[in-house]
Amino acid sequence: MPEILPDDVQALRDALEASPEEVTVTLSLTRKSAEKVLELLEAEHSTGAVVVPVKDLFTSTEAAKMLGMSRPTLMKLVDAGAVEHVRVGTHRRIPMRALVEYQRQRQLEHEESVAAAEQFRSNITFGGNQ
Repeated sequence: MPEILPDDVQALRDALEASPEEVTVTLSLTRKSAEKVLELLEAEHSTGAVVVPVKDLFTSTEAAKMLGMSRPTLMKLVDAGAVEHVRVGTHRRIPMRALVEYQRQRQLEHEESVAAAEQFRSNITFGGNQ
């Protein structure tokens, strides 16, 4: 069974062409395709970005580039257990889900830092005002 059925692809195209607003369509997807759609929607919701992985495993160089960091920095994170990896022979590969999870975690930490800074700022008084 193919991951996405041709009739479902056409149904989605037709629904998009027919409606400029919300689109309602019923699709039959394999479990793997449904999981990919869910990951895509979660990524869009959490980061505002839409990420469409072309493959499931990335080299450390590819993963580092996607995360906007150097390969040595990524490898330190991998060695520390902060970024999941799998072994392919003697090489380490980074699963797409690990990249998404790391990005989500980094976004949450950023949001918490901003909230803490705002809380600190609201508690500061200047001059004689108490």
